[in-house]
Amino acid sequence: MTTTELHTRQVFSMRNRKNCELKFTEFYQQSGDVGHLVQAAVAAMVRNAFYVGDFSYVAKDLIRKVFLNGEVPTSARHLCIYFEDYFSTAEWNTALGHLYKNQAEYKQLTEVTRLRLERLRPALTSGVQSGERKLNLKAAFLDENGKMHTWGLSNVVSNLSSKDHMELLNILGELTIFHKKGLRQFTKVVWVDFAIDERYRNFDIRNENDPLYESKKSCDEQAEEIPVKEYSKKTARTNNVIGENSNATQSTSSVQPPVDQLDHRTPSKKKKIGKTPTDRMPSWKNLTAYGKKPKEERNLEIEKALRKKTGKKKNRKRK
Repeated sequence: MTTTELHTRQVFSMRNRKNCELKFTEFYQQSGDVGHLVQAAVAAMVRNAFYVGDFSYVAKDLIRKVFLNGEVPTSARHLCIYFEDYFSTAEWNTALGHLYKNQAEYKQLTEVTRLRLERLRPALTSGVQSGERKLNLKAAFLDENGKMHTWGLSNVVSNLSSKDHMELLNILGELTIFHKKGLRQFTKVVWVDFAIDERYRNFDIRNENDPLYESKKSCDEQAEEIPVKEYSKKTARTNNVIGENSNATQSTSSVQPPVDQLDHRTPSKKKKIGKTPTDRMPSWKNLTAYGKKPKEERNLEIEKALRKKTGKKKNRKRK
């Protein structure tokens, strides 16, 4: 029996809501991994904030069940605040009683997220959305190693501000279930494009003229600079060794030019591989300038006499 997966394809690419919720149920029944289930439900909320269709409250009954039964592990407690709208006030207080020691602990651990969600919650639970036209979202994220990669979402609308777009996509940075080659795919969003027939950059935190510009160097730029520095150090060591060898050579020979001049010498054009014809090569003596043997001169009188003896006549066109 194959285990049902619950990753980027199931959460972001399935267009049929019922089939998507079925994947959630099958995954929970087969694996019992509540932490993975909760994170996938948060990712579905992020999709719903952009998507034209209704992916709000995905797997609501299943989420309510695991919360009210106290099955949510400690590793997913920081995400519980996203599901407050799944419960009534009394049910929510019961769920919090399973997860936290008291209300003070809950408010302390979720203080930053609560301030952000006051503005984003309507989008996370919006349901069907309409816009001037359907768009395709393309975003760049930093992975766990700080390397930048692109990710896309089709059939979306752009009804929010650039700051809201950035904060919604950065919610994916709180999730740890999406991996590629053993590395977390989403840690921080860098830029977003919305494409129809033309492309325009919604925001780019690397652009100094962008209102969302961040002065701190991104992890991908730092990762690119490290190998460059190492390479420059190695090159400097190599040049020092070459310089020492060249000084020793110059002391013993006055013909060889310094190494510095050799390094700055303009590179010569590559010559064709092969021998060059000379007069000392007997096989090349009779060659023309193009490297071909000249045609032998014909004696027309002898050819004419031979044709008379053999009876062969030269073909000529009649006028």
